[in-house]
Parts: sequence; structure tokens; C-alpha cells
Amino acid sequence: MSPRTAIVTGAASGIGRECTRMLLAAGCSVVAIDLKAEAVQAAFSDAGDALRALSADIGDIARLRETVDRAVAMLGGVDALLHFAAIWTGKTWDETEPNEWERVLRINVTGTFFLARYVAEKMIPNGRGAIVLTASDSAKVGGVAGGPAYVASKGAVIGLTHSLAKALGPKGIRVNAVNPGVVRTPMTAAWPTAVKDKAIELTPLGRLAEPDDIASVACFLASEQAKFVTGEVIEVNGGFYFD
Repeated sequence: MSPRTAIVTGAASGIGRECTRMLLAAGCSVVAIDLKAEAVQAAFSDAGDALRALSADIGDIARLRETVDRAVAMLGGVDALLHFAAIWTGKTWDETEPNEWERVLRINVTGTFFLARYVAEKMIPNGRGAIVLTASDSAKVGGVAGGPAYVASKGAVIGLTHSLAKALGPKGIRVNAVNPGVVRTPMTAAWPTAVKDKAIELTPLGRLAEPDDIASVACFLASEQAKFVTGEVIEVNGGFYFD
């Protein structure tokens, strides 16, 4: 059974948009958060009252609680958070300057933590909830095209998943993450063809992931079908590497 109410971030494109589509199709009410709320509305123009779009910057930490308050008020409560909003950088170790490093970690790590915290605070009175974060296989392989700031930020998300699952489990809240390989999204569209071809070569299933490949697993983790799953980082990579 899908959650009745959900907050989805990064909902204007890629995995977030597919996740929003799947939740709406399952009868879930969704507040979709993105920098481009108008793009969300355009993508789901026929969703009616089941969808509300909010424009917000996950890196604007000072306003995150206000954003969560608005989203939960729109929904009348929240059963699930599915968090896909992030930024990517391909700057190498010798190109990365302090401002770039801090920008990536502010959005991908600090924003992720405080977003999850503020949503969890709304879930605690009900004694239940599901949070799904987004990591990346780059944290295990040292990057595919992403630079050290991106790789480090996604490694931190894996650590956050474990920490929050341990802290929030006794309060009835499950915390898991999806760990995608290379996904065909606007983020990877500008990657060199050779990089993507190499990823396909190293993937036993012989292709890049599509957004719905990842979104379907995220929706599962948010559902009652995964009611005894927490603290897991689920690999969704077509066999891109083997431990």
C-alpha cells in the first residue's frame, strides 16, 4: 500500500518527476518541491488537488522549516518524504575551490539532514513515517564523472541514512536510501558520451538506468510493503559493480 500523503523533492525532472507520477497514480496526495515549481505544475497539469507544487531551495537552510511547515499544512499531515533534490559537480580535486565544496555539501548534505529532521518532527506525533534519501554509487567507486565534492556528499548521505534510521526507528519512522548507478536524466545529459558508454559496458544489464527504474524502488521503500525495512541503502545499478 502506498503512502497517503508524501513530500517529493526534485520533482520537476528525472527521478523525482517519475516518483511523483507513480505516487499520484497510486492515489497519493503529493506536495512536490523544486526550484522550478512551474515546471512541476506543467508536468502534472491534470493532477488536480492531488498535487501541490512548492518552489524551494534545499540549500536555503534558514527557510527549510518554513517550507516543511507549508508542505505539511497543505497535506494535512505527512506519511513519507522522498528526497531527490541535489546538485552535481564534475570539478576535479585540483579544480575544486572552497566555495564550490561548501555549496555542494550545503545542498546535498546539510539540506538533506535538516529537511529529513523537520519532516521527521512532523511524523513523530503519529508514531510512523517513511523517509527515502538518494545516495549514489559514486560514493563506492570514487566517482564516475562527479568530482570529490559530489562523491563526498553522497557518501555522507549513506552515513546519514544509517544514523537517522537508528535514531528514528524507535519513534516508528523508517529511513532508507536508494543508491543509483548512472541514470539517464538531465543531470547526466551533458556527460561525455565516452563516460556513459563505459558505464554501459560495465553494467551487466547493458544499459543506463531510466528514472522510473529508481523511482519504483523509492516508492517501494516508502510503502507498507517495506514496513520492516530500515537503515538500508538499496543498490539500483543494473549490476554496475559487484562487491
